[in-house]
Amino acid sequence: MPNHDPSRQGLRQVVVRVCRTKDEAEAADREWWAALTPDERLELTWQLSEQLYRLRGEFNDEPGICRSVARLGKTGTAYDQGVRREG
Repeated sequence: MPNHDPSRQGLRQVVVRVCRTKDEAEAADREWWAALTPDERLELTWQLSEQLYRLRGEFNDEPGICRSVARLGKTGTAYDQGVRREG
């Protein structure tokens, strides 16, 4: 007989709820989301976003800063004020 001890690492608890109407399903969904902490909701939102970007082929797995940064510089310089120095 397999061991179904939920304290074993790598196992997770799965809850199944049968809903017979759309209203009942929507209420169950609202209940489930309301039971999560803000941190848990944020993590799930990030996971969904990451999955969407991966499906679209737009997710960048490279670690480090965003590659879309074109230039970093000190504020208050001539370049920052829209004046380019030639030289």
